[in-house]
Amino acid sequence: MSEQLLLPGIEPPPRPLPRPRGKARRVTPVPEHSLFFAIVPGSHDAASIAALGERMNSQHALKGTLVGAHRLHVTLFDLGDYPASVPADRIALASKAAASLAAPAFDVVFEKAMSYTKGALVLCADDDEGVSALKVFRQRLGEALADAGLKPPRSFTPHMTVAYARRKLEKHALEAPVRWSAASLVLIDSHLGEGVHEVLGRWPDVASDLSTA
Repeated sequence: MSEQLLLPGIEPPPRPLPRPRGKARRVTPVPEHSLFFAIVPGSHDAASIAALGERMNSQHALKGTLVGAHRLHVTLFDLGDYPASVPADRIALASKAAASLAAPAFDVVFEKAMSYTKGALVLCADDDEGVSALKVFRQRLGEALADAGLKPPRSFTPHMTVAYARRKLEKHALEAPVRWSAASLVLIDSHLGEGVHEVLGRWPDVASDLSTA
């Protein structure tokens, strides 16, 4: 066996540190966009619901952040979060599915309010009759999405967020049931952390500014 010769007074070099055997951790990109389908009310209904949210915020001393009338919606399907931009092919498939349906033409009734996830104050329903048409429409949209090759989630709790507040409220009856008409189905790209909802498609198509903040 060969030996390494060292000069007097010189220490041997340190042994190399062992290399870690585990796999390197992958850094998950932070999502910047969220794609989802939603039903939105018409401008008159939206203004009325926004006013209700403002009254509730005041009556219950929530000191919450109100959702503007132009951003009120009921989410139907979450189609995923994306780090840089929403893939064009996914937008195309979702739009094709939406275009295959008849335009929404039904009323929704919410008779309750409660605190929901992430501090959201929402309008909701205990009476299934008030949201039955909404559920049927969502079922048809889900089938169209599945036919297009997408995998929409099954779970669904119909609700509309009107404010965000730290203080929580138990489920309670509204001063009067809120009845509103479904005006449009929209495909939204939510710019996370920026408070921007970019409407990528609207059915029926309406000639308007499709970007809302």
